[in-house]
Amino acid sequence: MSLDRYRRPRLIVLQPSSSAYEAARAMADNHVGSVLVGQDGHIAGIVTDRDLALDVVATDYDPRSTFLRSVMSDEVAFVDVDATVDDVIQVMREHACRRVPVTDNGKPVGIVTLDDLILGGFIEIDDVREIIRAQLEVSARLKEPGTTGPTQISDGRARARQRRIARAENTYGRLLHAVERQTGLDTREHAERALLIVLGNICRRLLPQEARHLIAQLPSKLHPDLEACLDGPDKRITSETIEGDLRQALHMTPEAAADVLYAVCEAVADSVSAGEIESVRDQLPRAMKELFPTMPGYRKAG
Repeated sequence: MSLDRYRRPRLIVLQPSSSAYEAARAMADNHVGSVLVGQDGHIAGIVTDRDLALDVVATDYDPRSTFLRSVMSDEVAFVDVDATVDDVIQVMREHACRRVPVTDNGKPVGIVTLDDLILGGFIEIDDVREIIRAQLEVSARLKEPGTTGPTQISDGRARARQRRIARAENTYGRLLHAVERQTGLDTREHAERALLIVLGNICRRLLPQEARHLIAQLPSKLHPDLEACLDGPDKRITSETIEGDLRQALHMTPEAAADVLYAVCEAVADSVSAGEIESVRDQLPRAMKELFPTMPGYRKAG
């Protein structure tokens, strides 16, 4: 049987530079569980609702600034429109996937899902069982550090995961470098300590919901430490108490601690959206608002 029945007049194909948010909206608006990622008329990858749930939402990435190129599985098993349903089933079994794009002269024209085959009565229960078992085995392998599954699609997911890890490391590294540069602290360890002290105190001074919004825009490597700081608002926290924590932890003078506090806040303000900084300022008492000036690089004279 030809796969012409799976041609779709309006196939959702996004660009690698499209955001995870755009993919989620496209899935919701069209009642589908995946979108293709295309480039130059050819398939570059596929993103599923499960990818968005596990690799964006569950890891606290900002869906509006997370590009599909860092989420998609970039090796996609597909079939030509002249192939048969048996060919599709074989691809699903070999590549441990539930969705197979259909192409015509190399260009995507449709997609066949495992659900389509089940509802159409085109697949035997034993084949369904084997496809699902293969998927579960791939998922188990991907949970093991340093390992990947044996199939093309699992290799693509593993590479996507490695890209996300590298992206997280780079984002965190840029923020730490900015803290080092702007504070003048002599080691990365000291910069990291200062960053955690300042952000931890700021999060505790905010309402938990606002603290979560701030954390969501910060590098994911900071999330485990900062998620322990959602017990605010602690009105005992002031600029002076944060400076005291810095003095004690980094063995510095009061003047140096004050400079480090402002410099860390400036580096943080440069790394998140202006709207988020305004939301943070709105919740801080008047004496602490100047930690996050409305104009980058501006510090109120004291």
